[in-house]
Amino acid sequence: MKAAGVAATALGKPVCVAIVDISGAMVLFERFGEVAAYTAAIAEGKAVGSAFTGRDSAMLERMAADASPVYHAIEEQLLGRRFVPRQGAVPVVAKDGTVVGGVGVSGATSEEDENVAKAAAAAY
Repeated sequence: MKAAGVAATALGKPVCVAIVDISGAMVLFERFGEVAAYTAAIAEGKAVGSAFTGRDSAMLERMAADASPVYHAIEEQLLGRRFVPRQGAVPVVAKDGTVVGGVGVSGATSEEDENVAKAAAAAY
């Protein structure tokens, strides 16, 4: 979370950052600045999708747009949970290559959200 805070501060825009474990359970959450209330749910939903699939949320967004059968299967598995297939999240990967969670960010542009998420995941 510290690395996310540094990246968010450098960005100069308010964001919410959600870090979830591999099951999608919230581990850490923080608001950096004054952000709209809904950004908290969006950050969590982005993180859950990345943790569950091991994919960045930009890829999930493309899969949704293409109506991919794999995307529909993922969507069915996450039914009833917060799941936001929009750019701004990345999986958290251990040194051995195992996906252990996800980081989702919301509040800035999608690309800026993703950059903050990447900074946080890289610090793991």
